[in-house]
Amino acid sequence: MPKNLKDAMNRKSIIYAGVCLLLLTISFSFTLQRTVKFFVSPDGDDANPGTEAAPFQSLEKAKDSIRLLLTKTPGRAVVVNIKGGMYHLEEPIVFTSEDSGYEDAPVVYKAADGEVPVFTGSREVKEWQLLEDEEKLKSLPAEAHGKIYVADLRAAGIGDFGDPTDTGKRPELFCNGQMQTLARWPNSGFVYAGLAKGKTDLPPTYIGKHGTVEGVFEYLGNRQDRWASEKDIRLGGYWYWDWSDEFQKVETMDTRSKTFKLREPYHHYGYRDSLRYFGLNLFCEIDQPGEWYLDRTDALLYWFPSEGADPNLASVTLSVFSAPFMVEMKNCSNVRFEGLTFQEGRGSAIYIGEGKNCLLSDCRIERFGKDGIHIDGGEAHGISGCMLQNFGCRGIDIKGGDRKTLAPARHFVEHTVVEHFSLYKRTYEPAVHLEGCGMRINNNRFAYSSSSAMRLEGNDFVIEYNEISHVVNESDDQGGIDMFYNPSYRGVVIRYNRWSDIKGGTRHGAAGVRLDDMISGVTITGNIFERCGALHFGGVQIHGGKDNLVENNLFYNCDAAVSFTKWSEERWLQELEKPAMKKKLYEDVNINSALYQIRYPELKNMRTGINVNTVKNNLLVDGNTFFIRGEENQVRENSRMVSSNGKAVEEFCSAEIMKEFGMQPIPVREIGPKNNKWIKESR
Repeated sequence: MPKNLKDAMNRKSIIYAGVCLLLLTISFSFTLQRTVKFFVSPDGDDANPGTEAAPFQSLEKAKDSIRLLLTKTPGRAVVVNIKGGMYHLEEPIVFTSEDSGYEDAPVVYKAADGEVPVFTGSREVKEWQLLEDEEKLKSLPAEAHGKIYVADLRAAGIGDFGDPTDTGKRPELFCNGQMQTLARWPNSGFVYAGLAKGKTDLPPTYIGKHGTVEGVFEYLGNRQDRWASEKDIRLGGYWYWDWSDEFQKVETMDTRSKTFKLREPYHHYGYRDSLRYFGLNLFCEIDQPGEWYLDRTDALLYWFPSEGADPNLASVTLSVFSAPFMVEMKNCSNVRFEGLTFQEGRGSAIYIGEGKNCLLSDCRIERFGKDGIHIDGGEAHGISGCMLQNFGCRGIDIKGGDRKTLAPARHFVEHTVVEHFSLYKRTYEPAVHLEGCGMRINNNRFAYSSSSAMRLEGNDFVIEYNEISHVVNESDDQGGIDMFYNPSYRGVVIRYNRWSDIKGGTRHGAAGVRLDDMISGVTITGNIFERCGALHFGGVQIHGGKDNLVENNLFYNCDAAVSFTKWSEERWLQELEKPAMKKKLYEDVNINSALYQIRYPELKNMRTGINVNTVKNNLLVDGNTFFIRGEENQVRENSRMVSSNGKAVEEFCSAEIMKEFGMQPIPVREIGPKNNKWIKESR
């Protein structure tokens, strides 16, 4: 190329780059100029103009002001800076379509720089007095005497006492942000019952346990005799199956025959011999620090504080907010919450219904009686960099997309932590529940639960780069991920996740990934399973499914890599003919449609190839057996068992070692949250 031509081209490139930079600068400057800022402070006043010098006091006022502004001057970007402090809520904050922003100019509600605004649904309880009532003290264990404090809730302005075991209505007590324990026995875990003594026997089941329809059963030992004078005994337990728990009210108890008779409605599975349960809401069982009891007749709250703690100096709060959600976003689009904290409600925290492009970023949501976040319909809503912890039920519930047309919802959860969930409802309340089509869950951490971390119901989900640990700690027949009874759920990819310390189960087992009852066509690749699988389950457990691919996974210090429970051809074909299954396959969706047949070609063979899955290029390190049952039905290629010889998990994931075994490296360092400001603080 001639030098003068080359120089001319270089000059044009420089001029072009300069023009682009100028346009970008002008565009950015224009965006800043058109951004309107409001300010909110606990010390503000809703009669103020909402400036930094004269802020509003409530989000409601800021919301109304934005609505008026955008009506007059549409297209403006708006930022509401929320100053630190406590915002006590008595009613939910409701956003509608009228509160929406624009795709290139969203409405942002954010924590003011360096500050922590907290929206709370609890009220502080003060003026504690040491319990001196002799009659009350007689009911308490000797170790509690001189250590129980009492407060009058009516004096604290609290009149809604809720119910001890009604989801969404249960109050919880907190001390300096730590959840206290409603008085119970045993103080942790369960006690076993004697015989089930209802009048109607249950039909036999494969576990061979006698059971009855009615909730009448023996208690063993003498400890429970003390409960006879209690006003409102509640029992929590696994009444027949160890994957189905429920709280029950006691109708009567007989200390002579040592039996409980429960109040109807009875548990739908009935009651078996030697069931496990615990007593709850028992004044006489306040016997250790952290336990409390609410006398709803006298409006008195009794509490056993930690040793050396002064109740009148600590921050002691009782959740009182009882609306279903603290914040509701109904058909609202392009609204963001950034860096906000929501805490201590009896129900759930945030609801996002329909709309599009709403984002919860860097928010902290904790200590709710029910759930954290619900997303119901809409498009491209997201949760990013958040901290969710301490929920009576689930962390996040997301529904979206159209399974019939396979239109994706494009909702996502990323770089978020969900821990200590399913504290009240012990089963089927995961960190994340997905229902629908086309969603992504990536780079999160889910940990500490009695049951599953994720429940998937739908199509075209991508689950990648997540850490899942210490789940299925109490229940049975579950996995870190659980999918159940619908072979039209297809296109699910579970890749590059790290599953650790999932070792629960009581009869069947616990797995990292559990594909239950006909789940088929799932891809499980590039995962790390360490110390996963128990009893009859491996790190991956498949129950009757087909067309699943288990490839290029590392199983480290697992007893077994894969377990498979096969179904007979007769059972599979019979199940396909049941009305409930036909509805799933041909009404909820249509697996015979051209769309489904092209997207998921394995559906052409729905009635054949039963029990056949592909398990290839996997490595089991320091395990006992690669397969538990069903190996003869699988397509198995290059699955190896070796000793670690002292090498850590991270070493085995490397390209060098994986290549030795004909496998691809696993990007272990890319797994887990990478952009979450709360992680260091929470540890």
